[in-house]
Amino acid sequence: MIRRLKDISRWHIEKHMLSLVIRPEAPGVNAVQVADALLPRDMILPDWICYCAGVGEDIRIERFLAETRKAQVWAFDPTPRSIAYMARSTHDRTHLHFMPVGLWSENTTLRFNAPENPEHVSHSIVEDLGGADSFEALCRSIPSVMTELGHDRIDLLKMNIEGAEDVVMSAAVDAGVFPRVLSLTFEGGDALLKARRWNARLHDEGYTCLGRIDWFVTYVRGTGASA
Repeated sequence: MIRRLKDISRWHIEKHMLSLVIRPEAPGVNAVQVADALLPRDMILPDWICYCAGVGEDIRIERFLAETRKAQVWAFDPTPRSIAYMARSTHDRTHLHFMPVGLWSENTTLRFNAPENPEHVSHSIVEDLGGADSFEALCRSIPSVMTELGHDRIDLLKMNIEGAEDVVMSAAVDAGVFPRVLSLTFEGGDALLKARRWNARLHDEGYTCLGRIDWFVTYVRGTGASA
């Protein structure tokens, strides 16, 4: 009952309050909706490096980046169902690469909590989703992954990781990693507070809000805001 009330509050009260916290500020950017996110279509170039955390069983965003915009994309998800999904997927493996690890603030092994509904694929490190099961998996920091892959920048970072976005983003920004495009969901019990805090911090770091769909918010940074 408590979880159901929280869901009602998130989607019927807090979601509408979010419009008071986050407003689009980049009207000059040509935005396109892909799955549940808005992306700046014309900014994304074939030489872009994109990190996408949280695959689940839906890679429409990753495929758009890799196959429509021809960017180089690395997707991350340690969930067993996601690993199986990516193994059987027919995506372009020359542009879309998969790593079966989670993103976190450091390199470590963490427990992922299962959702209450076993038909749902998403698990969470930071939230109790009501399920009885869990699994442990390797998690990596963004700077660590960048070093392994030989990347000196990330052009786009997408995160849909069940409340862990706050921890991952803090570690990345503190390490000086500032993607030109940041697209993420704010989730968890303090999602509205996180959205307010991060909207202010990202504005101070030179980001403007491209737009949002429900809790999925996209920011662009620097000259990209007027591209």
